[in-house]
Amino acid sequence: MTSPTKKAKAIRKRKKAPNKANQKADRKRIEKNLKVLREAAGKEP
Repeated sequence: MTSPTKKAKAIRKRKKAPNKANQKADRKRIEKNLKVLREAAGKEP
């Protein structure tokens, strides 16, 4: 039987990888939204 510390470390390790991909996707989406908003702001008088 493993110790609670080892279990916690394993859980954290598994959680890191998918979260990184989500952060990258969020960053791309936010940058795209900012670009669209800037263009829209430029068109208004």
